[in-house]
Amino acid sequence: MGRPVGSINRERPFNEALRIALRQRHHSLRRVADRLIDKAEEGDLPSIRELIDRLDGKAMQAVDYGPIEVEQLTDAQLLAIASGMDPLALPPPDKLILKPR
Repeated sequence: MGRPVGSINRERPFNEALRIALRQRHHSLRRVADRLIDKAEEGDLPSIRELIDRLDGKAMQAVDYGPIEVEQLTDAQLLAIASGMDPLALPPPDKLILKPR
């Protein structure tokens, strides 16, 4: 179940408050960015990761499915495989174990 319709978080009040504050103090964001770069240059690993995530985007998380027997798949998953729909939500074909009946 998702967030209720009209939830205050949908409005992102903190995001809006930060944007207002940064419009009034436009040099603050630049100083924060400079400090982040300074810490990264000093070898601070969390700062380095933050810079990389912001510049290149977060690395995709690898999901390792063990071998999956066809009998373990739902009818919906089998239909999706057969029709070519939504392959990212399914185990990779090379991880499927096909057993003769």
